[in-house]
Amino acid sequence: MNKHFISTLFFLIASSFIFSSCDSEYVALPNVTGKAGEVVLVISKNDFKQDIGQAFKDVLCESYPGLPQDEPYFDLVNIPESAFSSIFKTHRNLIFTNYGKQFKEAGLKVEKDKYSKPQTILNFYAPNKEKLAKYLRDNKIKIQDILVETERQRIINNYKNYEKVSIRRQLEQKHGISLYVPRGYSLDLDTNNFVWISYETPYTSQGLFIYDYPYTDTTMLTKEALISTRDSLLKAFVPGPMEGSYMSTEKENFVILFDEFMLNKKYFAELRGLWRVEGDFMGGPFISLSTVDEERNRIVTVEGYVFAPKFDKRNYLRQVEAILHTLSFTDTKD
Repeated sequence: MNKHFISTLFFLIASSFIFSSCDSEYVALPNVTGKAGEVVLVISKNDFKQDIGQAFKDVLCESYPGLPQDEPYFDLVNIPESAFSSIFKTHRNLIFTNYGKQFKEAGLKVEKDKYSKPQTILNFYAPNKEKLAKYLRDNKIKIQDILVETERQRIINNYKNYEKVSIRRQLEQKHGISLYVPRGYSLDLDTNNFVWISYETPYTSQGLFIYDYPYTDTTMLTKEALISTRDSLLKAFVPGPMEGSYMSTEKENFVILFDEFMLNKKYFAELRGLWRVEGDFMGGPFISLSTVDEERNRIVTVEGYVFAPKFDKRNYLRQVEAILHTLSFTDTKD
């Protein structure tokens, strides 16, 4: 056994010991527990029945927009502090309250990954319950957005870890678009300006449409213009099960919601509503995001739809919505 081998062996053993000693100071957090969309609220059963409990329900159990039947933003689970044991500490979304004269006003402190990962904990504080109830109702959208974004990022991170790489590469090479699509989805249609991707099971269907067209002015991003473009393209590219049937937007019996927001420093116009099949009885919720690709002078729309007649649809819609939020464009110089 030569000296070089002995020296190398000694170095490896010593390095292993050093890294093991360092690692002993770091304890890996367990994965979060709980169902998607679930929130654990740690307050007494009595408080849950009072106005403070109702305030939490008003915020967290409000109807989620764009669904055919009422479903709450979140599934709220009440656990009294006396029953809050270690089994609940790893839950994905936790809410705690704290009252006292030391607080001059009501507020919120957000903690991440305290007991598990990826975990979000909302710590509300106030001088008293009345002021906290008012704070909750006054900041409803902010609180909803925090938890919605938390749920979305969990889905996105999971999809990035388990993506179907071949779809993203084809979208990048042919359309200059990057989108993280999870395994299980298939590329059903790929024309020059319209792409259809779907994930089919015996009882559900989740799908994505990607389409683009030349951009001329901002009027093309109005609610009416986006719906008109959507309907013309769906009629051309998305046939229904019956001869002559095709997908369209439900405009008579459901309000189409329109919103505008910034994502990664880009403007997006959002539609939420219901799709239907003209000439048949299929339908479900959809969400559509449209933005301008300045380098290519075009409008790009990515949208997701859900068909799940036997199931609640909120979580299915959030899954396709998360995919849409991974949209980016390749550099034209590449």
